Amino acid sequence: MLKLNTTCFAFLALLFSTVAEARPNEIIFLTLVDAMRPDHMGSYGYDKPTSPNMDALAKVGKRYTRVYVNAPWTRPSTASFLTGQNASRHRTETAKTKLPKDVRTLAQHLKQAGWTTAGFVANGNGGSLAGLQKGFDVFRDPTNTYTKKVRGKTYNGLPTGEFLIARTLEWLEDVKADKLFVFLFLVDPHDPYYAPPELEKKFLGNHKGKIRRRALWEYDNDYSLAERQSMLAIYDAGIAYADLALGQLFDGLKRMKLYDKSTFLISADHGEGFGEHGFYLHAHHFWEEVIKVPLIVAGPKITPGVDDRLADSLDVVATVAELAGTPWKSIPGKSMLGPKEKNPRVISEYNEFGIRRQAIIGPRYKVIWQRPADEAWFNRYVKDRKYFPSVSFDKDVVQVFDLQADPLEQKDLSKDMPKEAKALLEELKAFVFKNQS
Repeated sequence: MLKLNTTCFAFLALLFSTVAEARPNEIIFLTLVDAMRPDHMGSYGYDKPTSPNMDALAKVGKRYTRVYVNAPWTRPSTASFLTGQNASRHRTETAKTKLPKDVRTLAQHLKQAGWTTAGFVANGNGGSLAGLQKGFDVFRDPTNTYTKKVRGKTYNGLPTGEFLIARTLEWLEDVKADKLFVFLFLVDPHDPYYAPPELEKKFLGNHKGKIRRRALWEYDNDYSLAERQSMLAIYDAGIAYADLALGQLFDGLKRMKLYDKSTFLISADHGEGFGEHGFYLHAHHFWEEVIKVPLIVAGPKITPGVDDRLADSLDVVATVAELAGTPWKSIPGKSMLGPKEKNPRVISEYNEFGIRRQAIIGPRYKVIWQRPADEAWFNRYVKDRKYFPSVSFDKDVVQVFDLQADPLEQKDLSKDMPKEAKALLEELKAFVFKNQS
């Protein structure tokens, strides 16, 4: 009898030891690279070597070509990526708002299904500054962990991708869990534009003269061609720096024998304007260069290829949930692993500083609708209206573009609006006013 009990105890001890030492069998990485435009990546046709590691991933995974974000700046856009809700629905739209308690997050959804959740974030607006840490078992960002003292001097003042990935890998070395969801947010391409000197030199080439690292949104920004090219070069160097860090992530996962167990979703919180429409940076405009983002998905469950469906951040959330084996049916997004929707729509919103501007994108047309700005709100933050000539204070402004015939958005069709575009505008208004009723 004693022998039997000893054997049982030995078996139980071995069982508990195995559980305690459990290593991940499945990891889902959702990665955002701040301000990264798809048309500045090799896998999307760019002719400069900005993204070799992401391009290699795209070759073995699926590359989506028509993905939009639901807001044109970090805080509301990232909140959509982490809640599966439009900006006006998750209500985290301004620099002073945080995610409300009643809004459920993707991390909470996955945690309830047995996943361990972790976030490593280089931009506070995509993290705890906005209350986006909700539902994460581990969450580290510039606000609560990576303070200036910890991260030291960096190129654009925020944690570098190399810094972030090194700490992510350190955590992965020790984590004991079966299923992991890891949210990564790299910020290297964000303005002010800086990168390691060797990368800047590589992308600047034979550039002579002033290097412009900052720009103004839409006033007094008639920069020379050389200045604009220098900005683009350093921006490209920033993407390359983020790509370098992602290569370090891939190498680290291979070393730990976790790479083949990992699924990667790589996108951006928004793009960046470089004067294509007289507008630089990002924030309150809905041009393609601002709200169209890359999406590369690769992993054991992904069939390689190229997918041209119209999709958005909400669909990315639904896709993550399906990949995790726990479909989230109460959110509006649709998994991108299934068939295409018959009549897709994307809505992107900006409600900050009194500017009230929305866009809706259908299979062919984009409609941008701007209501008169809230003057009292606007005047609290902006001393002179001349800095924002596109903002209307006395009337609605509508712009319409045929993205099939006019992908660079040069011809506004609002004066002779096609029937399909009119229907989109009415749908957009119904969406906005429903939230206000």
